[in-house]
Amino acid sequence: MTEAINKELPVLAREWARLRADFWDLGMLSWIPVLLCGLLWWTFSAGIARDLPIAVIDNDNSALSRQLTRWLDASPGIMVAGKAGASDEALAMLRERSAFGYLVIPFDFEKELTSGRQATVQWLYNAQFSSHAGSLLRDVRTVSTTLSAGVEMTARGKKGVSGVQATAQFEPVRTQLNSLYNENISYEAFLTLALMPSMLQIFIVIAVVTTVGRELRDGTVPQWLASANGSWPRAVGAKLLFPLMAYVALALLYLLFFSLVRGWAVAGSLTGLLLGMLLLVLAYCGLGLLLVAATLSLRLSLSGTAFITAPAFAYAGQAFPLMAMPPVARAWAQALPLTHYLEVQTTYWLAGAPWRYGVTQLLILAGFAIGCGALGMLLLARRANVPAAWGRT
Repeated sequence: MTEAINKELPVLAREWARLRADFWDLGMLSWIPVLLCGLLWWTFSAGIARDLPIAVIDNDNSALSRQLTRWLDASPGIMVAGKAGASDEALAMLRERSAFGYLVIPFDFEKELTSGRQATVQWLYNAQFSSHAGSLLRDVRTVSTTLSAGVEMTARGKKGVSGVQATAQFEPVRTQLNSLYNENISYEAFLTLALMPSMLQIFIVIAVVTTVGRELRDGTVPQWLASANGSWPRAVGAKLLFPLMAYVALALLYLLFFSLVRGWAVAGSLTGLLLGMLLLVLAYCGLGLLLVAATLSLRLSLSGTAFITAPAFAYAGQAFPLMAMPPVARAWAQALPLTHYLEVQTTYWLAGAPWRYGVTQLLILAGFAIGCGALGMLLLARRANVPAAWGRT
């Protein structure tokens, strides 16, 4: 055991000395991802979108139309930013983004309702912002339905119909809506839990590509290999050890913060989630090694890193359904470890699924880690220890 440790120490000591001497490289494994992940959490920490501005065109200016405007403004997700005199003025507010939609209350709004006839309000919104539009549509519909129900109940009550009968007549079929796994429809749970691993995978690949690619660029491969007693597995293992430990620790920190501090407890298999986090880090360590071994160029491998990792979240099926993507896009999504990890995280963390529901995705992540790592090691051992591979930018 002592002999084995002594064999490992020179290459580990060399790598640790390199990290300690470079402020930014050490920061990439510590405070930089923590800072950026903290900023990301702070951005979505409100959880629910509130006080999104809208405009109102009140052509009736009656007690009921003013009540509708007040109720809209009192809704948590809506803020009535102002009243517009006409559609041109309201559209100008939408173009300026001082409002994301406007409601048109027609003439004789109150008269039509109190006479037992139907009155239609128009809701026009900026569909360029889908999350704004969805949130506002839900709140506007809730307020208008509540007002409509109140008017109808009052009218039927005046005819001698009891409250229970009026409710049954007004809504003979009632839909009971129950949200599962994210009861408050919080963006903190929906976006931040998914974006953190998306940011982490970028850092992992950059760290691995940088630490190996510099040896090639600077022509220090012989010294690096000599410190590992000529063993490529030992040399590469020392390179990957510090990123592996750092990013596994960051993944655990992210898990502890959201589960203990923010209250998003792991509802399903904690063991499966922890294994998924470990395999995610290993998979992207293997991918980084494969990129630099395939290109033998720090610049090209960093370009490949940006191409693969930066848009990965868009293909992961969180923002847009995976099944709705074209076949080529879906195939690309399935070729990314992040897609499979986020399925594991969604299954185990909030959905509360037991271990067996994520086994397939865990095996795929293990395949990425082993396949990319082994191929990267093989290519590096065959191609890197020759002068022709050194000095490339």
